[in-house]
Amino acid sequence: MPVSFDSIVRGGTLATAMRTFDADIGIRNGRIAAIEPSLPGDAGSVIDARGLVVAPGAVDVHTHFDTQIGDEATADDYESGSRAAAAGGITTYVNFAFQERGAGLAAAIERETAKAAGRSVIDYGFHIAVIDPAVPGVLEELPGLADSGFTSVKIFTANAGMALGDRDVLRVLQAAADAGVMVNVHAEDQALVDHLTERLLRQGQRGVENLVHARPALAEAAATGRVAACAAALGTPVYIVHLSCRAALDAVRAARRAGARVYVETRPAYLYLNAERYRLPDRHGNKYVCWPPLREADDQAALWQGLESGEIQTYATDHTTWMARQKMDASLSFAEIPGGVSNVQTSIGMLYAEGVQAGRIPITTFVAVTATNPAKLFGLWPRKGCLAVGSDADLVALDPGRPFRVTAAAMESRSDFDPYEGYETRGWPVITISRGEVIMRDGQVKGQPGRGQLLSRERHRDLEER
Repeated sequence: MPVSFDSIVRGGTLATAMRTFDADIGIRNGRIAAIEPSLPGDAGSVIDARGLVVAPGAVDVHTHFDTQIGDEATADDYESGSRAAAAGGITTYVNFAFQERGAGLAAAIERETAKAAGRSVIDYGFHIAVIDPAVPGVLEELPGLADSGFTSVKIFTANAGMALGDRDVLRVLQAAADAGVMVNVHAEDQALVDHLTERLLRQGQRGVENLVHARPALAEAAATGRVAACAAALGTPVYIVHLSCRAALDAVRAARRAGARVYVETRPAYLYLNAERYRLPDRHGNKYVCWPPLREADDQAALWQGLESGEIQTYATDHTTWMARQKMDASLSFAEIPGGVSNVQTSIGMLYAEGVQAGRIPITTFVAVTATNPAKLFGLWPRKGCLAVGSDADLVALDPGRPFRVTAAAMESRSDFDPYEGYETRGWPVITISRGEVIMRDGQVKGQPGRGQLLSRERHRDLEER
């Protein structure tokens, strides 16, 4: 008797972190029910994937939607940010719930859950950013939170109001090790950054071109090596977010040789942009401020090599958007310009174009760093990040021949500028499917706010696990 599916994705070239092959995907009740060379039976709908590459929907484990930094709020909230992500082939993201000073970690989750409720187009989770570990009993919350599905935290070693001192870093690493929790690390040396920043400002060097001198690669490498060494001593797995330079990657290599479990993420800005942007006239360089800052061409080459070799395991956006007026304010020094750029709508298409199509990485690496590895490291695999019977039917279909040009006016982000304005390429996501529902087709977002689910995550898995 013919097998019935809710929908069938027909005729695509399927790509996983291991191989590519031609097959149909049968979807039932939001999950993958069959993967066969040619599926028999009927379906409520047929999605024609002939000529397309069909991969697991991307899992972006580093976003900042609806985030308050100082007196300023990001341009994108959970609705606009998730719409942009869906338009770009992302089907799951993990945002940040920031602890408030004097408050607990569970309170941060409750506050962020309320902000996201009824707004997200795609599925999501939260990392907990630990800002004040001195609050009595706050680190004792970690085991219970992990059991409830919040299995990762973040610490900062730089950035005013968020950076932890060395003793507090050790306390968080130990508590995380005891609870089986992954620790995300923003790694820059606060003392060095502060010293260099103060010296430059005293000299009257306020322009954005000075950002790279205030936050040099050495500051990133020093903090990366120090935290990784501490993590090795305590047996804590750590995940270095937005690694930007060769020196920091060398520090990771050294730590791994000493036995540390260190995972590495890089972000689109460091692969496609460089420090030349800070030398643009009329303060346009302000638009590209991020922390760590954009680096040099040699650092970009090191990151591409790290992706190809597997030394860099994930690719995530750190999507943090602002309005042009917030970035371009003439009264701000390089140290006061809000950091972050838009990326969720462009990240997957650009990696496919600049990585796979350009021959820098194979399609299997593309799938590994955008979907499979982040899903494993953050407790979402095999529900997310793979093409397998029983997994959520989260898919992105890419058209290798589709031309695309980035214009801010066409983006789903509420930011009024895009860092890649005018970028043109061939090869782009054309269909996004979330739990069996087509939520984007040909650039048009069809998914409704509130359909995204808050995910309960397991503890992390080794990348070798299948």
